[in-house]
Amino acid sequence: MKMSIPRRVLTFILSLSVLAIFLLNFAAMIIITLSGAMSGTTVPFYVIAIPFVFVDMLSPHFEIYWLALLVIVISIVLIFILKDFIFWTKDMAKKELPKNSERFAVFTELIVLLISFTYLSYFISMAVTNSSQPFGNPTSGVPTNYLLLTLLHAPVWEEFVYRGILLGIPLYLISYRKKLPWYRAIVGGKFGINGVSITILIISAFFFGSAHLISWEPAKFPSAFVAGLVLGYLFLRYGIYMSIAGHFIIDFMGSYSYINSPFWGAMVVISSLIMIVWFAAGFPYYWYYLRDMFYIGGRKTDYYAQPFFNNPQYQNYYQQQYQNQQNYVLGYKIICPNCGYDQHRVLPDGRFQCLRCGTIFYYKK
Repeated sequence: MKMSIPRRVLTFILSLSVLAIFLLNFAAMIIITLSGAMSGTTVPFYVIAIPFVFVDMLSPHFEIYWLALLVIVISIVLIFILKDFIFWTKDMAKKELPKNSERFAVFTELIVLLISFTYLSYFISMAVTNSSQPFGNPTSGVPTNYLLLTLLHAPVWEEFVYRGILLGIPLYLISYRKKLPWYRAIVGGKFGINGVSITILIISAFFFGSAHLISWEPAKFPSAFVAGLVLGYLFLRYGIYMSIAGHFIIDFMGSYSYINSPFWGAMVVISSLIMIVWFAAGFPYYWYYLRDMFYIGGRKTDYYAQPFFNNPQYQNYYQQQYQNQQNYVLGYKIICPNCGYDQHRVLPDGRFQCLRCGTIFYYKK
């Protein structure tokens, strides 16, 4: 993955704030769990049977066991996130980021973009509806213990349902049964971004967005739908741990105000300021990702239009390589195994390089 120096610096600064919010959320989770503030309630195993039809299955009072499982899952996610952050900081100065190092950079950019879009959608909805709360207030009158458990429960349960069941399993059964091990259907990662995956991603995001209309106002749907797209993309490319991490960052910040401490009162203010920074910093990422999606302003590199092509020493070689490329293309659609893009160039050693993400790969008929 190639990044310009300004983008790299911006993403690095934002990545520090993203990791800080995750660590604060994790600390808040431990404090609230040990205080028993989430006990004595039921667990809402809610699903969407069909769009806009809500099924809420309240479990018996075994929230202590479920809570322990949630804490274990978030702790495992923390380990993976710290590993990705270490790779990112170690290799961020390299001209081209290795795949392991790009994960936290992409994660940071997409979470900031999502927060920015959510705030933008909120402000537009305020202007259109002339309401101070265009998204509604679903927490009004909800018991504190139920609300806190929901803030922790949603990042794990919703990712399992909407990313695992509604996205990973159908995509695996349709296109990846012979390409990926079976567990990828649930844990995600390694999926290509192509027509089939994008279609199922949009459908699962629509289900995810419609789920929020049960307790939120209709103005919430656009931001929830985009959240489904972003979290689904993270699931497909990197795995469910990353979509859980993003969901956890967004949701569990709401728990700070329920901890009776001057420190956490200050964290409410600081996290709000960070959200404002993310809102402003997200706008450059609109351009970056729209450019990558639609190649806006991009320059499609023709490998054979290089100056040394006219050098007689290499001319016959590259003409043969060009002919080989035509033979590959005719009857065979070459897809990048990393991002699913279908435009590439041929390197001197016969490998292909994706024109979107830069991945170098072999192709065999």
